[in-house]
Amino acid sequence: MDIKKNKVGRPTNYTAALAKEICDVIASNSIGIKKLCAENPHWPNKDTIFAWLKNNSEFSDQYAQAKQCQVELLVEEILEIADDSSHDEVVNEQGNIICNREFIARSRLRIDTRKWLASKLVPKIYGARCKEEQAPVSSYLEKLLGLN
Repeated sequence: MDIKKNKVGRPTNYTAALAKEICDVIASNSIGIKKLCAENPHWPNKDTIFAWLKNNSEFSDQYAQAKQCQVELLVEEILEIADDSSHDEVVNEQGNIICNREFIARSRLRIDTRKWLASKLVPKIYGARCKEEQAPVSSYLEKLLGLN
């Protein structure tokens, strides 16, 4: 008597359809892959997805494009967070309107985190600009004074 065992758990086999779905969802969400995997139980776990990235160049290219789209969403979120002043002021126990420093600090942290992530994912566009190497001050002074 042959007993056929059903596989239990998340899938591990790569399919083009599942890869496309994963990349489409990544491109349209600012949520990280760990949380997306938790929200989509029919997806493989993040470790399997990372293995697919190493072993499948087509998926790796799709994933890179999806992450670039995701960065654009992060940039839009930065603007939304910066423009949201709805909680910048609160009323204290005495009835006075005061600055909500905690909300402002949290907003700053949210913006800085998204900026950092954007600079790492798409450094050509959102990364820090490198200044051209400048001549040492002593060299500049020597030329200015005609000592050279």
